[in-house]
Amino acid sequence: MTRFLLMLLVVCSIFACKPGIPKDIIQPAEMENILHDIHVVDGYVANIPTPDSAKKVASPLYKGIFKKYGVDSALHAKSMTYYYLHPDVLTKMYDNISTRLGKERDIEANKQQKSTTPEAPKELKN
Repeated sequence: MTRFLLMLLVVCSIFACKPGIPKDIIQPAEMENILHDIHVVDGYVANIPTPDSAKKVASPLYKGIFKKYGVDSALHAKSMTYYYLHPDVLTKMYDNISTRLGKERDIEANKQQKSTTPEAPKELKN
């Protein structure tokens, strides 16, 4: 009976240990926000025509993102390595980022459209 209970305890403890994201890795929700901001900066920098100027502009922007989230480039690189080895988690994050960027693009397009559409004169509105 004691052996049975001991085996049951061992089996339960094995199944109770769910593999999760290690504590020394940026957690998915925060990493998703960091990656979103990085890709927004990448889009901005890609529109700078001179490569040297783009590098000068990009570096402080990336540093600002890392400062905003309280991480450094080494932790970001370590976390990215972890997520590259776990593509299922990375794919979910990028699906969310893609959806988020799409919504932001649509909002910006609507703003641009409204600002370029001439407003009808007041006497025609009445």
